[in-house]
Amino acid sequence: MNESELVESAKKVLDGNWTGEFTIPSEALYPHQWSWDAAMIAIGNSYFDTDRSMKELEHLFAGQWKNGMIPHIVFNVKEKTYFPSPEYYDITRSPNAPEHVKTSGMTQPPVHAMACFLIHHNSNDKAKTEEFLKRVYPNLLKFHRYLMTERDPEKSGLVTIFHPWESGRDDSPIWDDALARVKITKMPKFQRLDIKAEGEKSERPSDDEYNRFIFLVDLMKEYNYDGKIMYEKYPFKIKDVLFSSILYSANWALLQIAKLIGEDSKEISEWISRTETNFRKFFSAPSNGKSNNSDGLFYDYDVIIGERIMKRTISCLLPIYTGLLSKQEAEVIVKWISGADFVAEYDTIASVDEKESDYKPLDYWRGPVWINTSWSIRYGLLRYGYTERAERIKQGALRLVAEHGFREYFNPSSGEGLGGKNFSWTAAAVIDMIMNKSNPIDLFLKQ
Repeated sequence: MNESELVESAKKVLDGNWTGEFTIPSEALYPHQWSWDAAMIAIGNSYFDTDRSMKELEHLFAGQWKNGMIPHIVFNVKEKTYFPSPEYYDITRSPNAPEHVKTSGMTQPPVHAMACFLIHHNSNDKAKTEEFLKRVYPNLLKFHRYLMTERDPEKSGLVTIFHPWESGRDDSPIWDDALARVKITKMPKFQRLDIKAEGEKSERPSDDEYNRFIFLVDLMKEYNYDGKIMYEKYPFKIKDVLFSSILYSANWALLQIAKLIGEDSKEISEWISRTETNFRKFFSAPSNGKSNNSDGLFYDYDVIIGERIMKRTISCLLPIYTGLLSKQEAEVIVKWISGADFVAEYDTIASVDEKESDYKPLDYWRGPVWINTSWSIRYGLLRYGYTERAERIKQGALRLVAEHGFREYFNPSSGEGLGGKNFSWTAAAVIDMIMNKSNPIDLFLKQ
């Protein structure tokens, strides 16, 4: 396996998916711009094309809502092959929606501040990228403020998601029980285009899951995307470990950006402190005295019923990425990462513990290996000094791609590539794992 050849192949993937304004995740299934994909793609491009990286994010930020939300999709209005379409989302119901850009009505994990920081860090023209940071800082600050207020009225420092799609892990078994409690009162007619466009049905969320996904979108529309009303009435509200972990790290990146460009950072420091205070209270097992399960992992919290969701998935491991864990807490997670239940082909990490009853090796976020989570866990391991295990995950991820292509995700047993082909964030993560000689988390956490 030649790393320089892998980098060149990854660059070709990103070049092939570049539209001139933004990068699509892959052909056929994903013809628009996705939010956390765009941030990862910008990181990958930052090593070779600073201008494209900046343009990628500024195109996304042009779709930002007035309340600060960065939507999870900015639509290419020329493309008509994706459902739900911009017409279906009908964001004109909300006074916060942008008037001249078509977007979805929900958000995604906030990787963007980290991407912006790394664009500057990797740039050879610091003056140019410092001006970029000054331009986008208001967008980043407003987005983080939205997440820390409208999506966290409890002031816990932890984000509440309203839809599985907001988590980025659409059909994870984490959501099953919460979705099962959602009573579908009226089901609109629609045609699933995700199965038609790409892959086998066994690799995508089930029809029952998808029906509930669409019904939740309909509820958002019914409430005119009003966050306050939704927080009172909406039947799906989850404090998400992965989302909150990313926001914590992103707040550190935003803090560094604020210092670099001379902005006041007091508000950001307060957000960081709030998360540190409450992270374990919400996410650490056991949940409420009913469970004796103290396995050292971290679990999503169901706001509706006031309990943790005790399912072992990749989310349980991701807090190692934040740097907020003690050495002892990190060591426990490393034991899980090194154990047989999570370890997949080539020493990579499956998206679900194979002993979970919901484990399905071909089904999206119910078992397959994703390169972006391998990327995150690797950096967490480096943060705590587990260099050998981090290197094994990196080499395993690179081997998956070298042997099976830049796929969306991979069979944890055989390594077979699944989902979208020539997938952009897979290419971007490969570039960063090979090219980056420093740990971003260490950069963010510098005092």
